[in-house]
Amino acid sequence: MGRMTARCGGDEPADRRARPPDDPGARGSADPVRELMAAHRGLCERAVDSLEIAAGLEEAGIGAALVGRYRHADVFALADELFARVPRRPVEPVPVAPGPRPVGWRHRFGVLAGLLGALLLPLATAPPGALGTALTLAVAGWPAAGAADRAARWLRRTGRGQVRSAATAAEFRARMRPVLPVALGLQLAVLALTSFIALAVLTALVPPPGPVSHAGLLPAVVQRAGAVQWYGQAVLGLLVGTAAVLRRLGRAGLALAGLLVADGAGLLLVALREGGLLGGWADVPGALAALAAGVAAAVLLPAAWAATGRPGAFG
Repeated sequence: MGRMTARCGGDEPADRRARPPDDPGARGSADPVRELMAAHRGLCERAVDSLEIAAGLEEAGIGAALVGRYRHADVFALADELFARVPRRPVEPVPVAPGPRPVGWRHRFGVLAGLLGALLLPLATAPPGALGTALTLAVAGWPAAGAADRAARWLRRTGRGQVRSAATAAEFRARMRPVLPVALGLQLAVLALTSFIALAVLTALVPPPGPVSHAGLLPAVVQRAGAVQWYGQAVLGLLVGTAAVLRRLGRAGLALAGLLVADGAGLLLVALREGGLLGGWADVPGALAALAAGVAAAVLLPAAWAATGRPGAFG
């Protein structure tokens, strides 16, 4: 979509500003929308659709309780008028310096390093007696990481489609509400499948001792990893999937920070365990990985949920 700009407010002086919404003068003005246009000139100039204006007004504090002062029923109707009253003209393209410009390689390397560290958490935090299973779970995470990126791209395409088709900002948020859980659920399903296959290969090559090895492949695979390890693998998948969503929605810095938090927390917990500063729970296979990944996921999940509800994140 080509970039377009808008000139707001006609011949209004540049220094004129709209009065606060609780100012009685705003209610008595002959055209309060004109004052709002002048106050949000930058938003009008950048907006490419009314949904973007509605989101900007909501972020500025003009919600359902205040929009009536501008003689409209809801924020989206007000945004529609602002968008309709904007004369539009094309923008001159910004000249680009010739020659190759390698952009973002340091950041991409950082994300890859953070992802590598997160996927190695099951191995890095494993007690000596559980290294084989931990390594297997770490290997199983790599194809699931690719699935996480594909799910994030699907979420972004879905959001862009809803920006074009939703009638109001509230309708957009309602339609997007189940999209993030579906995307993360699909990625976790792939992770469960790859983890099961990897553990099945390990079990076939190195059968576990005891009677469980004679009970069949399925029980042997399920019991090869303990309940805490399966839980830690799920939490790790949730972290990787959420980071992929944030990266695709323009929050790559936050995604990288979350991955690095998980890596750092895992190393710190291992150091504390080796120093005898943690209880016996730290020797349970998968416990430290689950805790480290869970701390980071708890930070990233609310940010991803908020991002999927903003039309501007799908530009």
